[in-house]
Amino acid sequence: MRILILSRKFEIYSTRRLVEEFSHAGHSVFLWDPGWPTEKLRGCFDVLIPRLGSFHFEEALESVEMLSSRCGVVVNTLEAYRKARNKWSSYIAFLEGKIPTPFSQLVSNGDAVLWSRAFPCIVKELESAKGEGVFLARSTDELLQIASRISPSSEYLVQEAFPESFGEDVRIFVVGGKIIASMKRKSTKDFRSNLAQGGIGEFCTITEAEAALALNAASVLGLQIAGVDILRTHKGSLILEANPCPGLEGIEKYTSVNVAHAIIKFIEEHHHGHAP
Repeated sequence: MRILILSRKFEIYSTRRLVEEFSHAGHSVFLWDPGWPTEKLRGCFDVLIPRLGSFHFEEALESVEMLSSRCGVVVNTLEAYRKARNKWSSYIAFLEGKIPTPFSQLVSNGDAVLWSRAFPCIVKELESAKGEGVFLARSTDELLQIASRISPSSEYLVQEAFPESFGEDVRIFVVGGKIIASMKRKSTKDFRSNLAQGGIGEFCTITEAEAALALNAASVLGLQIAGVDILRTHKGSLILEANPCPGLEGIEKYTSVNVAHAIIKFIEEHHHGHAP
């Protein structure tokens, strides 16, 4: 198969691992920066794999849209990316899918912040990733201070917090409707457990209920590949979000599971021979 991977950083672990596994399986792999002009890319491809971060996200989505007609299938699709990357869209999808998730409220900056629930609370920029743009507010004053640092034209999410779970969550890697690996992420220095924010990981087992939650979360967002984050709280296990571009380094390091190979096998089994 001819595989096209969209990535701004060809040298990062996740991109390198996908290239290694696809090449080892005998496929032709092409790398393209979503910031490059799509008209300069020649040919058609069986599979397009967007690896999109938050940097110039809308520009990257335009590249996905332009290239989709020249690729048999897209993993993950443009629509799934849009829904999963936006925290409010994800929250609404989880509610509609009856998936337990922390109570959240959408706030337009400049409007009065009406948070009637208990403090502390979590403030999130809508399209943040890797723990960036996520803040802890312990009072109304702190909430207002955080809001003042966010762009006046922006909307953001205010979310119920669970202090008993600060610095810890569970990342579950889903590929093609199957659980591939799971790890616990922990931080002793920050309420955020993201590895990109200094957290560490360890292998962990998950319950059948948590596995079902993760699979349902990926499904309602239309994600074939997802890193689903679960918070273990006094209310039970709750879905935080489902990342449409989950990193491979941490999950492979802490679980010893060849996640990149699982992605390749899924694509081979379900998408072979789909070139336009």
